[in-house]
Amino acid sequence: MEDLNTEHFRSCFQHVMETCPSKGRKYSGQRQPLKTMDAETLRKRKRTVNVLIMIVREALKLAWENSKTDNDRLWRSLKKFPNATRPRMVHLSRTECRELMKKCEPDLRNLVMGALYTGCRSVELLRMRACDVGRDGFGVYVTPSKTHTPRFIYLPDEGMAFFLKIAAGKAPNDLLFTTSKGAPWKHHLYRFRIAVRAANLPPGFSFHGLRHTYASQLIQAGAPLSVVADQLGHANTVSVSRTYGHIAPQIREAEVRQRFFSLKSARNRKLADKEKRLLINWKRRADKHPTKTYARILDLKSLKNIY
Repeated sequence: MEDLNTEHFRSCFQHVMETCPSKGRKYSGQRQPLKTMDAETLRKRKRTVNVLIMIVREALKLAWENSKTDNDRLWRSLKKFPNATRPRMVHLSRTECRELMKKCEPDLRNLVMGALYTGCRSVELLRMRACDVGRDGFGVYVTPSKTHTPRFIYLPDEGMAFFLKIAAGKAPNDLLFTTSKGAPWKHHLYRFRIAVRAANLPPGFSFHGLRHTYASQLIQAGAPLSVVADQLGHANTVSVSRTYGHIAPQIREAEVRQRFFSLKSARNRKLADKEKRLLINWKRRADKHPTKTYARILDLKSLKNIY
């Protein structure tokens, strides 16, 4: 460790970025120079390296904290590449969610519904036990997985009824989600991909996309980012804002339009009513991009799209 320096890491990370990613068990072994990559390919490689950087950084920091080395410069100098993430654009509508569940077998359908009701990662669902349902309130307890902090997820009425149903008859330490034979899941991702194709959903939609569907639905309905962050298990709203940043401006606009108290100006109210068609046309021109289904904001009072 005393011989390591930032040049070693720079060379290592460049090698990783230039190495073509493997597809399944196939690995080409070829390398692609950074200068020949397009912007999207480079972004993906940076994101991969950022994961590696954080692992190495935490390892060096842990060694320093445990007095294995006196050199703290290395872990302090390791920084992630900026702007390596992009907003999550593929979220399922409720119609698509229902179509997906129709194509799932009963045991897989329970797992999918569990993800849609909680926003949990697949590993969190597969570790969930019967005793976790209603453990600390009206919801489910989630043991630590990616983070070191457990969390409690509050559920809507139908979600709580679903979890109580699948937990019924199980011993407290029994796994909540199992195959139809009662065995722990091993090939749920493969079967999920089959269901995705059968439902004609966007190519490449993954099980983790259910987590993003859960979060985007809450945000579209006007839930504060802090609430969404707590439900997902994020330490703050930064990650939520970055991941769903394409929805956030529309939420702010919807909040202002719905919650602004009228000045009771009869003149301006009549003017707005008179020029309603003009305002609608101006709003459409002001939007640089057409509003997608996943980015429509619900009016909480009428439960109708405000666009």
